[in-house]
Amino acid sequence: QPHAVVNYPAADVDYTRIVEYKHFLSQKSPDTVFFYERSKDGGEPYYPVPNAKNKALYERYRKMAEGEEGVKFVGRLANYKYFNMDQAILNALEMFDRDTEGEHGAGGMDGTKEEEMGM
Repeated sequence: QPHAVVNYPAADVDYTRIVEYKHFLSQKSPDTVFFYERSKDGGEPYYPVPNAKNKALYERYRKMAEGEEGVKFVGRLANYKYFNMDQAILNALEMFDRDTEGEHGAGGMDGTKEEEMGM
């Protein structure tokens, strides 16, 4: 595989990701060690499977969450789907931006405008 971690968030495989350790330190070797990560310990998988049953369940949870005043749900569990870490972080940052729009001026949290930051 081309990278240290390759994710497989699909219902048609029985593992969530494959980790090949030599890629973490850019080692060059004809030999390797890799690990199939399975996201369940019997029963339901730890990650949601994107099917009609789970989408309906997510809608129920989403509606319940909307009724929770002063509480924000973000990330994998809040969206009831698998995110890579960069996607999970982006999800949190976008929620922060939406929830604080107008509170910090037109720039960053300290009010610095993008032009002042060299952007």
